[in-house]
Parts: sequence; C-alpha cells; structure tokens
Amino acid sequence: MASFRDPELDVAARALVDAGARFVVIGGFAVIANRFVRATEDVDLLVPDDPDNDRRVLAALRSLRAVRQRDEAPLADEHLIGREHLRVIGDAGMIDVIRDGVPPLDFETVASEALRADYDGLVFPVAGLRSIVAFKRLAGRPQDLRDLERLAEIHGSLPEGPIPGLDP
Repeated sequence: MASFRDPELDVAARALVDAGARFVVIGGFAVIANRFVRATEDVDLLVPDDPDNDRRVLAALRSLRAVRQRDEAPLADEHLIGREHLRVIGDAGMIDVIRDGVPPLDFETVASEALRADYDGLVFPVAGLRSIVAFKRLAGRPQDLRDLERLAEIHGSLPEGPIPGLDP
C-alpha cells in the first residue's frame, strides 16, 4: 500500500492549473482559507460533470504519479469519467476528486462564489464560506460539525441556504 504523506495543496493545484483543469478546492483546505486553521489529511476537489475536464484532471493526477488509493491501480479514464468520486494517492498526498451535485453544491455555483487563493503567484479557486457551510451541513460528520462551530465563532452567523436532501 502506498505510504501516507501530508497533503500538498500547492503541488496539487500547480498540476491542475498546468493541465488546464477546472476545479474548486473544498474540504479542510477551504475551511483553512475561511480562517479556521486546522489539520487536514487530504486535498478535496470539486470538479464539473465534464468528460474533457475529467481527462485534464486525470492528466494532472498522472503527472503527480497518483494511483487509485483503494488498490494502487494506475489511473484509467473510467476511474473518473462518469463517476461521483475518485480518491488517489501520489506526490501531493491524498486527493479526493468529487463530482458536482445539485445547487447549491453544483460546480458552477461553488466556483462563482469561490475565493481566489494566491500561493506564490499560483492563483486557484477555493470554496467560499457559504459553500463550505453547505458541504459541512450535508456531510454532518463530527469533524464537519466541529468545523461549523469554529467557523461560527470566527464569522458569527453563518450563511445558510436550503440544502437538497437535507432541508424540506
């Protein structure tokens, strides 16, 4: 099994930008970008439902010598194209690629509200607070609930909109 390594957002983002892939950073790194600094074990990416973009994402992941995490299989198009999720491990640590969902968790909405991270001249999108709150509410795991509590301590009242499948 591939050995664990700390996630390297800058390395992952550089590969994706260089490949011309469309993505938004979500998950732990987005929580950090929204001012709650905490540890994270992976780089979470939201991508649009677009086979051409999937090929660009796969090219970026291959450039990072990534393999599918569950079985260390070399990456094939069918691991991502038409799939909801792909978890890989490679030179940038663990990366979770997640397909966009229904509004407000769809790629276009999240991308339109994203922050622009600038890491040593590398500019890439990171989910804004409203999107992070929606993702965390939907997931509802203990870490997600802790993130929401800490974000509320930092930002005050959090932006909440109706979440399909969660709110009536």
